[in-house]
Amino acid sequence: MSAPASDGRNVHAGLVVLVAGTLIAAAIDVRCRKIPNALTATMAVAAVALQIPNGTAALVLALAAMFGSFALGALAFSAGWLGGGDVKLIAAACGLVSYPGCIPLVTFILVAGAILALAQAARRGRLVTFVRNASIMAMTGSPSETTTLLPYGVAIAGGSIAYAASTLFPAIRLPL
Repeated sequence: MSAPASDGRNVHAGLVVLVAGTLIAAAIDVRCRKIPNALTATMAVAAVALQIPNGTAALVLALAAMFGSFALGALAFSAGWLGGGDVKLIAAACGLVSYPGCIPLVTFILVAGAILALAQAARRGRLVTFVRNASIMAMTGSPSETTTLLPYGVAIAGGSIAYAASTLFPAIRLPL
């Protein structure tokens, strides 16, 4: 995993916006079960603004990371795997880290989501049911009837924090 081609100030500013924005989104998601469009739009605008000084290529890569992750997220939304606010937040986050940073970021988010889902299932005493439902979903591609929705903003924030830490401390980077 490598950081996007830009000067260190923009990378660090992007990480600050990423972590702060996703933490705010997580807090709102837990409380209201919704991620505000104004927050994701602000993060997306910040992503573009941070890339403009780095030139056209950097801007195109950031926009491609946003649009690509949004397109894949839209598929996950249509399958019932993610909410619309989650998709928009992930897209804005991917714009902030650009390409290739979006790949490890999304990996961290998915791992954080799995941990969150397992923890919630264990806390509710439904771990066996969770594993069974996850198996059904893996085989069929669609959620079971007894799916429990998670405040996925928490997983996005957790993945973002892990990504920021791995960027600032190369010794803990994922070998992707």
